[in-house]
Amino acid sequence: MARLTILPVDGAVYEDDVVVDKLDLSSCGIPADLHALHWDGSAGHIEFTDLRENEEITELPSWVSACIAKRDEYKAAEAAALAEAAAEAAQAQ
Repeated sequence: MARLTILPVDGAVYEDDVVVDKLDLSSCGIPADLHALHWDGSAGHIEFTDLRENEEITELPSWVSACIAKRDEYKAAEAAALAEAAAEAAQAQ
């Protein structure tokens, strides 16, 4: 898997160098005290909103797949809107 960062406060999902932000991640099951998740492809860590130490992880939490699905839904809707706009512009010519 690629490098991944999730910042719930920004509604942001970064994969490698591509970001989709302002997503509504509220239904993804992200713990309320999570500030960020960072993943390098094989390991990573979770940062918390309080003074706790970062938690090292060797597998992604289950809620990450819900965040990725939200990102994918957004990208699909954006692509569909662009295709529709292009089709309308072509018809107008």
